[in-house]
Amino acid sequence: MLKIAVVDDHRLFLAGFTLLLQQFEKPFVVTPFEEPIAVLTALESGSYFDLIICDLVMPKMNGLAFAQALRDQSSIPFMIVSGINTHPPISEMKQLGVNGFVHKSSEDAVLLAAIQTILAGKTCFPDSTANGIEPQPTNFGDVAHPYDVKTVPVLTKRQIEVLKLISNGASNAEIATNLKISENTVKSHMKQIFECLQVNKRTACVRAAQSFGLI
Repeated sequence: MLKIAVVDDHRLFLAGFTLLLQQFEKPFVVTPFEEPIAVLTALESGSYFDLIICDLVMPKMNGLAFAQALRDQSSIPFMIVSGINTHPPISEMKQLGVNGFVHKSSEDAVLLAAIQTILAGKTCFPDSTANGIEPQPTNFGDVAHPYDVKTVPVLTKRQIEVLKLISNGASNAEIATNLKISENTVKSHMKQIFECLQVNKRTACVRAAQSFGLI
């Protein structure tokens, strides 16, 4: 059976979507995840999926940021789903190697057809007006595009661990002891985290991480 990973932070939708995929004539083996980081960790541990389906808008890492992180380590087919009522960022998806997009309001047959198309090695994207989604202006002025891959920093699992300890007030020495790494390694992680979050102080780092939902 084909293995599909489904990623969505809404448990009710995740459960329903998983059940739907298991009820097709040729059911899939579905593994649900509530956040992209868990999928990346599973892949690093040797897990494999024939397809990954991910929600576009999530608190810790959105679908575009996940696509970017995934393409750094895997070529597994990747499809994004969403219930947004504005024009989805199709061009950004294509640039990041996403293989298809389906709106959550689509019929079951549309979802199945999209999955089959992607598994056949093709891409599947809707017309701009599909599902009642009207094109929206791309000029957001001073407001960042809400689905821009840059809106959610992509940090490694270890960097997230360091962030959590920083938020608890741990010193570099305490972080090193807790994670069983050297203080120089801690400093290296700190430097990368600061650069990623565009801050230069611990307090600002914690605030930025919290604003992105990273901790």
